[in-house]
Amino acid sequence: MLLPQPISQTKKRRLQRVTLQEHQTETVLEINCAIALTSEQRHYLHNVLRLDIGAEFIALDRQGNWWLTKLSIDADHAQIIDKLVNNSELDTQITLGVAMPKGSNIESIIRQATELGVRQIVPLFSDRTVIKSGTEIGNQKRDRWQRIAEEASELSLRTYVPKINKPQSFKAWLGDHPPTSAQILKYICVTHPDATHLLSSLQDAYERLPVADHLAQIFQIIIATGCEGGWTAREEDMAIASGFIPVSLGDRVLSATTAPVVALSIVSAFLDTK
Repeated sequence: MLLPQPISQTKKRRLQRVTLQEHQTETVLEINCAIALTSEQRHYLHNVLRLDIGAEFIALDRQGNWWLTKLSIDADHAQIIDKLVNNSELDTQITLGVAMPKGSNIESIIRQATELGVRQIVPLFSDRTVIKSGTEIGNQKRDRWQRIAEEASELSLRTYVPKINKPQSFKAWLGDHPPTSAQILKYICVTHPDATHLLSSLQDAYERLPVADHLAQIFQIIIATGCEGGWTAREEDMAIASGFIPVSLGDRVLSATTAPVVALSIVSAFLDTK
């Protein structure tokens, strides 16, 4: 029996990408499986893009899989016709814990962090965030943050949609990441002139691993960046006690929205060259 061949990279890039909602992936997806479209998806595919019956698009299942899908005669459904191969993801999972900056700047961070390959983003209340710990962030705002991640994933050809966690205190987040083995690298970005550069710290960590097993053993990298004014000494001490390594992003002073992008750029570039 001949197996279906993945469509070419050129054709794959021309097709519209649609991120499936969680309830659409509750059952196992496979070739010839029907997907019940949401009202928003129907409107977008039929009315905005004006796709005809039988037109193809790529469905992203939020779990790293791409499915070649076509619109059915029934406007409420689409049918999976093939599973595609996409290698745009980093081999190591990246988590970003970011102290929330002023205003809506968190949205820019989410968008750019998604493009750089992050797998999870945790908005944090810190000692210097304008929004203090215990403040309820409404579901509407959290849903908007998740949609931004979905849109950025589609545009940057990601196979995964990063999970945007519910905001929590920096202390509580550290409690979720106690000292661990060498398989998880944890960094807190600081402005101390004597701190080791993030790139140098990554290189040192990988050099300490057994030869030929580097990427297999480092399965997660966690980065913490502060808000305007950075971390307090108390927060840095708590992070170090939880196994985080203080690192520098260079000699220049970076804004709260630039620092996460620079940190993730260093990490993703390092992993891409491994």
